[in-house]
Amino acid sequence: MSESNQEGYRSLGWIINKSEQGLFLVVADEEIQKELVEIYGQGTVEIYDYKQHLGEYSFRNLQEWVTGLPETNIFMIANFQLALKSEDSLKRLNFSRDMLEGLGKNFIFLITPYGDDSLALGAYDFYSFVKLRIIFHSYPYEKKEELRSMPDEPDNEKQWEPGELKQKLEEANDLINQSREKERKAHYFESEKLLLKARAIKEKILGAEHLEMAAVDNALGEVYRYQGKYGKAEELHKKSLQIRERVLGEEHPDTATSYNNLAIVYERQGNYQKAEELYKKSLRISEQVLGEEHPDTATSYNNLAVVYERQGEYQKAEELYKKSLRISKRVLGEEHPDTAASYNNLAVVYVSQGEYQKAEELYEKSLQIRERALGEEHPDTAASYHNLAFVYESQGEYQKAGELYEKSLRIRERTLGEEHPSTATSYHNLARVYYAQRHYELALAYCMKAYKIFVSRLGCEHPRTIMARKNLEITYAKWNSEDNFEQWLKDKMNE
Repeated sequence: MSESNQEGYRSLGWIINKSEQGLFLVVADEEIQKELVEIYGQGTVEIYDYKQHLGEYSFRNLQEWVTGLPETNIFMIANFQLALKSEDSLKRLNFSRDMLEGLGKNFIFLITPYGDDSLALGAYDFYSFVKLRIIFHSYPYEKKEELRSMPDEPDNEKQWEPGELKQKLEEANDLINQSREKERKAHYFESEKLLLKARAIKEKILGAEHLEMAAVDNALGEVYRYQGKYGKAEELHKKSLQIRERVLGEEHPDTATSYNNLAIVYERQGNYQKAEELYKKSLRISEQVLGEEHPDTATSYNNLAVVYERQGEYQKAEELYKKSLRISKRVLGEEHPDTAASYNNLAVVYVSQGEYQKAEELYEKSLQIRERALGEEHPDTAASYHNLAFVYESQGEYQKAGELYEKSLRIRERTLGEEHPSTATSYHNLARVYYAQRHYELALAYCMKAYKIFVSRLGCEHPRTIMARKNLEITYAKWNSEDNFEQWLKDKMNE
């Protein structure tokens, strides 16, 4: 992305966040217009796309649309060039310039360079009312079919004919769509296989440094993260980030997503300082470019709050969780999984402060949404069972806690596998319940199982590993106070 495109995103951010009203023009080809619609259409910006509303420009049509959305202040009109096919449409636009401004809203018209030339010549009165004209330059590889330069391959590997390239790219995109569906159902291993196939096709046709490879690497990195394979996830998210920084620039929302996803990996690895730096970077871009009311911004507030909560800064965490929750409820609705996540995370802060009744209410709310939206067999639903169990455990209700921990554990073993860090957390917390009930041998077995997974997946210095080792030593002392713990642990780790 050229420097002027970065400036374009900053300018759009200013319009969405600061400007009260006016007419604005964005000159961009259809591919970039599509990208802008996808980015801004999730938040407080309403989209009117002339590809969906075929026909020439009519002020009355726009007026009816705007008056039907009285709470909205920002309207984006995409593919405006399709509405200006004749001199009459340009004249109508010229005539309606005062009326458009009189609606008291922000109108962002997206138009191709050719359409912009038509406007300048045929609708100069409208042009004079435009407060700001923003130009987005096309990416350097617009037509995929022209990208035929590939590294040399072994003679025994099949070379695709030029006519096959488009078909192969469509096949890769279909594999990616299938992988998203598998990921949504928490079938991560199947999602990984589909993405690896898609990645091989795209890399062969487009090369390893193409922008589309950044999207595939990002998706694959997320799947590895869900599987608890943090090393692989970190490598892919770094690769994706490097491409996006080079091609799109640091101010692009997709680059912000890469900062965010890499930060999640660092947070899961216990590297809170690195995670905080990247979350703040991602949040700054989201606020400036997408505005505070966008779901991606809400996610950034939420993720930064997680790091504060992990470091014991509960007041900071609570403020950000509440901010994220307000946006999610307003923009996505009460029944959305992201809203459930906000309830869940706010409850974590209350647990940390000993406010168990508040926490229990929010965990119950989160669980109900997740059961309805995701089903009982989803890892997020398992997390809700687990977290609710922790509240019961904290209040000494060990039977209730044990039942929910076991329910969560069964789901995690099926969906994530026995070697996943989240599964290990279930083993560890279930061990605590057994310990409280004086079932020391059972507690020791579960705690040992958790410790081994934490060591192999997170390393010896991770906070979860350190905690598991401490609890393992305490439990061992209750079970067998005579023999040497260090020798016993060494023997067990070598089994």
